[in-house]
Amino acid sequence: MNGKILSSASRFTTGQTVRNARSAAFLLLLLVTVLVAGGCTAAAATVPAAADITDAALPPAITAVIEPLDAYQAPGDDTKSPLPTPTATPDTDEPLRIVIASQVRANLRSGPATTFDIVAKANPGLAFDVIGRSEDGKWYQVATTVAGITPVEGQTADKGWVAAELVRIAGEGDVPVVAAAGDGGPLLKPDLSAEWAVNWTCDSERCQIKECAAEVKAVVNRAASGGYLPIEHTVTWDDACFSTDAWTFDVNQSSGEERTGEAEQNFLYGYWLGAEPGDPTGVLPLADGEGVEVYCTGPHTVEIEEGAGWTTVYQGNTCHDVNTGMLVYMNYTKRWLFTGDYDGKTYARAFFGDIEQLEQRLVTANTPLALVEKK
Repeated sequence: MNGKILSSASRFTTGQTVRNARSAAFLLLLLVTVLVAGGCTAAAATVPAAADITDAALPPAITAVIEPLDAYQAPGDDTKSPLPTPTATPDTDEPLRIVIASQVRANLRSGPATTFDIVAKANPGLAFDVIGRSEDGKWYQVATTVAGITPVEGQTADKGWVAAELVRIAGEGDVPVVAAAGDGGPLLKPDLSAEWAVNWTCDSERCQIKECAAEVKAVVNRAASGGYLPIEHTVTWDDACFSTDAWTFDVNQSSGEERTGEAEQNFLYGYWLGAEPGDPTGVLPLADGEGVEVYCTGPHTVEIEEGAGWTTVYQGNTCHDVNTGMLVYMNYTKRWLFTGDYDGKTYARAFFGDIEQLEQRLVTANTPLALVEKK
């Protein structure tokens, strides 16, 4: 769902267009700035009175799109529970525990393989209750919130995997096999593909184009390099409303995180947050009664300086698959603000009523999504 910002905006003063100085090659949102791409021009005599930006329309509430968790259930589950229920650890008098037996601190990883990111480190002699094990028995899953754990900067996982060869067993009992994304292998497939549908509208009398639809396709056409998949995104607009655009995200094949990490500062980049980005807050409906559990956040706000006194303000919401962290839904409202002098008046973040709105939602993907079925 990533798109470049091809923003060029119509200037109310002269009608000239200015290409967005920050045309980042992977800025994700198909942010075609209507006032430019729509061919909007405005003569000086048509400059409207400035309005309060707080009066502008906000993006639709996420609850209008995302359905409640209790309306769905795990595939093949005939019970009333909407979520998969993990196998409980058997009750024993002395639960299975492990003790770090290495001479140096042991790495705790986000999955049961050395290809997964390190999320924390554990000192020799530290003991854990075991949450689960990998199917091959070579890895144990433990909590990373116990005393003596040293989290890795930038990692927030509350669970981690430690290699069985680094521990000794203390206690008895069986533990459940915990399925990891990719069954212990990479989270994202080397032939990854996904598609999103986009609807864009412009609420401005200066826009010659009022609405347009597009499709965004993501595919991997080249081999991974250094553990990163080059995921190529292409946006194609119906009726050639705007130019076709393309960009590439380098995404960690094991963790599902985009390389630059810019999504932390700018939700417009948030296509690939990484595995298990947060607890599910609802379900995005797909086709045929199927849906995907999502972690939704917002409203987020981002401001971008466009030059010549113009600033664009984006406010929107995002929802990500709770398994892979891939973007499955986004909406935003974009507003134009002007700061500067014109026709004897001085403006400070003046809003003239020009608004763009965009909604983007997942159509299909071959990634291991957290799929559920309508009850």
